[in-house]
Amino acid sequence: MCYLVVVTFEPFDPSNAFAPQAYPGTMLENVLGSLGEAVVLTDREGRVLFVNAAAQELTGWPESQLCGRAVAEAFAASPVVVELVQRTLTSSQSQVCGETMLQLGAGRSLPVRVSCSPVWSRTGAIEGTALVFHDLTYQHKLEQTVRRTETLARLGGLVAGLAHEIKNPLGGIRGAAQLLADRCRDNEEIREYTSIMIRETDRLARLVDQLLILGAPAQPKMELVNVHRVLYEVLRLCRPQLEDRGVATVLEIDPSLPDLRSDADQLTQLFLNLIHNACDAMEQGGRVTIVTRMETDYHIVKGSGPGKFLRVEIADTGPGFSPAALEHAFEPFFTLKPKGSGLGLAICQRIVATLGGDIHLGNREPHGAVVTVHLPVDGRK
Repeated sequence: MCYLVVVTFEPFDPSNAFAPQAYPGTMLENVLGSLGEAVVLTDREGRVLFVNAAAQELTGWPESQLCGRAVAEAFAASPVVVELVQRTLTSSQSQVCGETMLQLGAGRSLPVRVSCSPVWSRTGAIEGTALVFHDLTYQHKLEQTVRRTETLARLGGLVAGLAHEIKNPLGGIRGAAQLLADRCRDNEEIREYTSIMIRETDRLARLVDQLLILGAPAQPKMELVNVHRVLYEVLRLCRPQLEDRGVATVLEIDPSLPDLRSDADQLTQLFLNLIHNACDAMEQGGRVTIVTRMETDYHIVKGSGPGKFLRVEIADTGPGFSPAALEHAFEPFFTLKPKGSGLGLAICQRIVATLGGDIHLGNREPHGAVVTVHLPVDGRK
């Protein structure tokens, strides 16, 4: 959870013991600099005087870019910030904006909840304002996860009830088609029809299997797993598809990574889906890059203690994810592929969640998609 606090003060007055300039390099600056909340100090004229490390991390703006600038200039792309400061100074009352987008430049923005309160001096005069930006990014992520979980739970109940009702007739249809094909080997037209029947029943059976995994994934069998051994095996299985598409593979791996306490079969299915997706995105050939590394200070849940997570990135040189795909890719049945089922990434997300990790989608410059998976080294969290 990250905050951005902006405090404005009157121009320096030696008699004003609360002016931050009265304490350069002393405890006030040290306290502000060490706060987890992002803090920016300005004078009452709206000029930025101080930016702590948390504010620079949140906004991506270095201190040199903000100090000396007016708030109206620094937050020109987010006029609601400037308006809240002005209204607070004018009315002497706190102002709140439930949710807005804080524009950070270069196409970056953050969903934030903003509150602005007056800061009073000992004499009761307004010294300035305190703006607090509550980053809603993680809250939005949790809300999306809850909605996705509820959807999968409903889907799981439906699938559990219908799976056998669907698979049993499919098995009978396939068996009948095979018998018919055997009896009519000399009839080319019948062989063509039975071939279509067998192929389509197999496709439906695979779809039902995917739905079963999505709705009710198997309980993971946790054991020590070498992620590189899993990746090498997956690449071996994908070799025909990679060679057929003219796709090269690049491995940037850290051989010193420890084994994971995880499920080898589920990891195999996860990486198979991701590499198949990467190949499908590069019809004219390209490159799949797989990167592994350790992260010792990664949080699945904000506010929880840091843990040891292994990071696996699978990147391609295709067109990248569209905005719609970035927003909806983990939703069941969402697909932009002409013949896609829309279940691949939803299953990946389900597997990663079952193993206690998380998964993110993104794009790389100048083009290409990247999927990042974090897996706990010591098993499910």
